Amino acid sequence: MTKTNKLLLLLGLCTVAFGVVACGDGDDGDAGTDTNVTDTGTVVITQNCAGYCTQTMANCADANAQYDDEADCLAFCNAAGWPAGTPGEAGGNTLACRIYHGGDPASGDPVMHCPHAGPSGGGVCGASLPFRSEAATAFTRVDRMGMPAFATALIPSTGRNDYNNEGPADDAALSTAVAAVTTLGAIHAGLDDDLIAAGLTPCSMTETVEIGLPFMVPRCVGQPYGAGAPPVATLVVPDTLQVNPAGTSGFPNGRRLADQAIDVTLAVILLDLESPTGCGGSGCTAGTLALRAGGMGLNPAANDVAFSTTFPYLAAPHAAP
Repeated sequence: MTKTNKLLLLLGLCTVAFGVVACGDGDDGDAGTDTNVTDTGTVVITQNCAGYCTQTMANCADANAQYDDEADCLAFCNAAGWPAGTPGEAGGNTLACRIYHGGDPASGDPVMHCPHAGPSGGGVCGASLPFRSEAATAFTRVDRMGMPAFATALIPSTGRNDYNNEGPADDAALSTAVAAVTTLGAIHAGLDDDLIAAGLTPCSMTETVEIGLPFMVPRCVGQPYGAGAPPVATLVVPDTLQVNPAGTSGFPNGRRLADQAIDVTLAVILLDLESPTGCGGSGCTAGTLALRAGGMGLNPAANDVAFSTTFPYLAAPHAAP
């Protein structure tokens, strides 16, 4: 058999065995290869994280970027554990689906397809969530949590089950709120002198104000928690985490990943937010404990790893020791 005939036979066998992927010098199917080139010039990405990230970074850049850089992509992909899937599939929470959308579709329309290639899958390559459809009465409430630390720190242990058995609709009866005010008074009795020694101005638990409830409330829970904001009491009556799209974003109006929620919570229930000369003459704010110089913040000043700029914004998990 001539060399030409051998070459033609080899090409024929490759076409039958590998479909659109051609055989030839420089691509012998090595597992470490990230791309293959077909006889039509089309690049086929190997179904692994390296090939996926190389393609995604090339086709989804700038405003359409899904990862900070290729290292970020590789870390997320390796940690995600997506099933490989079938090459070319356009749906399902698989690596193959993300590779498909991150290829020619993303190259032609990155605004639409880059989210599909990204971590969340953009509702196309992401996980389907098995939402339950039973009525609420079919479930047993074990715990409830709206505002951070409210139930943990201010609801007495003797009344915790009653609080958990109730719901936001029951909070207007104020049965748990009254107990929480009593606990807050005890906290102030123990901490106010320490707050003053630290140059902070505690709010008053003895002076009362009217905020539309059936009784007067201590100023600490009747003061607004920000300029033009409602009283502190409205944060827990009802005890829900609320979001007002017309307001300034950030806890307690919603909760961003970087918000120092406990520092803010303690500031609004411990400090006098209405005195313009409180807290060293500059006035106390909800951010005083989080921002105060000299290490007064009760939480770390920042996350130990920078947040990602793309959904789901959390950093990749630390490697196992």
